[in-house]
Parts: sequence; C-alpha cells; structure tokens
Amino acid sequence: MKRTRSVGEWAKMLLKLSCLAAFAVVVYAPLLTIKEFNGHVEKLNMYLEMGDSVGTARELENLRYFYVLSEKWKVRWLADKYLFRDTLFYEAADTYLIEDWDAVINKSGLKDKLDDSRSYLYAAAKFRQVQAEYRATKLVEAPLNFIMTKVRDDFERDLRNCLEAASEYLECFDRVWNFDIVTNEEDAEEALTKPQILPGFILGPLKEEQEYGPGLPPGEYPDGGKLDEERPGSGGPRKRP
Repeated sequence: MKRTRSVGEWAKMLLKLSCLAAFAVVVYAPLLTIKEFNGHVEKLNMYLEMGDSVGTARELENLRYFYVLSEKWKVRWLADKYLFRDTLFYEAADTYLIEDWDAVINKSGLKDKLDDSRSYLYAAAKFRQVQAEYRATKLVEAPLNFIMTKVRDDFERDLRNCLEAASEYLECFDRVWNFDIVTNEEDAEEALTKPQILPGFILGPLKEEQEYGPGLPPGEYPDGGKLDEERPGSGGPRKRP
C-alpha cells in the first residue's frame, strides 16, 4: 500500500525546492550579468581598435551601469578587483579618441601608471600635443627638441614595458614603430610637420578599364609591342640592349 506524505513532509519538500530555486537565482543572475558585461567589454575593445569615439563612449556608459549595479548589490569591492581593473585605461583611450591631449596627459591618471604597458597613450598624447603646437605656430625647433628628448624617453619606456609584458614581439609593433620615429631626427620632423594623409578609395574601375586593365586593349604594352598570344609572358618583340 502506497504511503501518503504527511503535511510536515510536504512542507519540508517545498522548503527544499524553494531554497534550491533561490540558490539558482542567486547563482544564475550574476553569471548572466557577467556574461552581458563581458559582451560590452568586447564591443568596447572593438570600437577602440576602430577609432570610433561614439561607439566607445556608448560602451563606456554601458559599463558604468554595471558599476552602479555592483554598488546596489553591495559587491563593489569585488567589481573593483576583478571587473573594473582596466577602467582607467579605457577612459583614457576614450579621451584620446576625442583628441583632448591635455586631459590624457594630466587628468587621466596614466602618469601614475607609467610602468604598466597599457599606459602608452600617455606618450602618444604628448607627441600629439606637441604636433598641435607646431601646427599652431609653425615653429619646429622647440617641438622637435622636445620629441627627441622627453617623448623619446617615454616611447623607449613604453617599448620596454611592452616587451616585458607581451608573449610575442609582434604585439609591440606599434611601440617599435613609435620608438623608431623618434630615434631619427628626419623621421621625427616629418611625423611632426606632415599632415596625416587619408587613403583614397576607388569604388570601382571605369567601364572600359574593368575588363582589360587601366586603359590598354588586350595584348598590348604601353610601348606599342604586342603580346605573343601563343607564348604568354613573351613581352612582345625583343629589342637589343
């Protein structure tokens, strides 16, 4: 004969189920929140690599929401220790994208973290600030001297920090590039004085060039010679040297 459960047994079972459900909520909610947080961090890094200041600012605002949430949950110390360790560097990068060089140098907090390989924007902002000074005055001597001394030391430190922290040399390519520029006075002056040239884009070839190339009919070279159709690569009639 099947034994029926007493009221007390039913109460114990319901209590266990309630505790299990509460435990699942307590565990699942933070995991889901952390997953969403990591998604925004990935987007932030993507926008930083693209140089998209609008997208960067939006994702920083999204991350601030999670910081406020950690305060409400009374786990701010955990968030500071594990989730928001890079906030200073993200905010400095956002300031760099809007070209506020003085804020990157003096207000971002990077100058207190110069031994960290992620503080390389501090030196880059100093270079950009000097570059802006040159473009305003057209006087090159003082800015160039500053670059070849102070900024050079900063770039050397950034390269050294990166090489110590990176697992591969190629991860430090941008630091190597920066340091190479400021170790050669001619290259440094060119980087200082020449405006950045944006690449030109051709959306599509002209109709007559689409099939045969840039304006040449099939089988002809610019010097008037013809290709040997039976022997490709012959280069047309030979000439004496």
